[in-house]
Amino acid sequence: MLSDNPTCASLCPDPLERAPRACAKGNDESGAWLRLAPPALQGVLVALVARDTKGLSLNDAQRLTHFPASPLVSISWFQGPDVGLVERGEHGPRWRPFDAQVVIAGSQSHPTATWAPTSGRGYMACFTADAAQALFEVELAAIQDRFLPVSQVLGSKWSPLWQALTASEDADVMAVLTRHLAGPWQALQGRTSAEPSLRQLGRHWVERLAWKAQEWRRQQSPRHVERRIKSFSGRSLREWQALVRTEGLFFAARERYENGQPFGWAALAQDQGFADQAHMSRVAKRVTGFSPTGFADRFAEDESFWLYRLWV
Repeated sequence: MLSDNPTCASLCPDPLERAPRACAKGNDESGAWLRLAPPALQGVLVALVARDTKGLSLNDAQRLTHFPASPLVSISWFQGPDVGLVERGEHGPRWRPFDAQVVIAGSQSHPTATWAPTSGRGYMACFTADAAQALFEVELAAIQDRFLPVSQVLGSKWSPLWQALTASEDADVMAVLTRHLAGPWQALQGRTSAEPSLRQLGRHWVERLAWKAQEWRRQQSPRHVERRIKSFSGRSLREWQALVRTEGLFFAARERYENGQPFGWAALAQDQGFADQAHMSRVAKRVTGFSPTGFADRFAEDESFWLYRLWV
């Protein structure tokens, strides 16, 4: 559960405060890495992300991490750092520590930012929403837009997994996940197809959700189907589609950036299925908290956008 300690407000930087990248441009992100799922976990685990800030000289603003709105379910665990959400309020920024070593988060309707005043290692395992629902028997609506200790959400049967993860080194983490999750996942649903890319995973989830909606419409009214989709997944099909469309925009813009081409926001908006550039800008800001141009600038320059650079 997030702490409401009143002293937290004065400790943290404003989530919009900027600070330069802690590593030289063109180099790998300092202490951060991303690994895709091994064959045994394809279909449930999207990616494993980690960052180790021990040994890095970071100022307060460089200890921020920005996250987009996302359809994924994540489980995060920490070895050393105190981590919590940073929120902007009428009296300034407020830091709300998680007060838990292992935290589960549902899909997020809005961008978020975290801050860690201390150094250490942090890991985040990202799961597709439907697979997490089946594997962990978690109600998606109960964790949507929330960060909760796993002990409050998941049963004690998973305690050995959390104990093993919090004691593991980088080289062992994926093996621990595989050892504890592969058997239950394969018992639920085998998968033999090729591993999808990060770019495809969100689209696959929305396609599956749309297929369910089509099946339900054969017997139920459109309004009832919409309510059922929201109850099943935590949000409406239209909201899911907006998230995936914006993620496609990120990947397309990254390709242009790496090829030395101008972004050409109007053309990108048309290519990615937005009504126009203004529509694209509104949705991008809702998902990331920033306009496309502001996001691109921070993506290239700011340390707190290290996760975006790993993912996109």
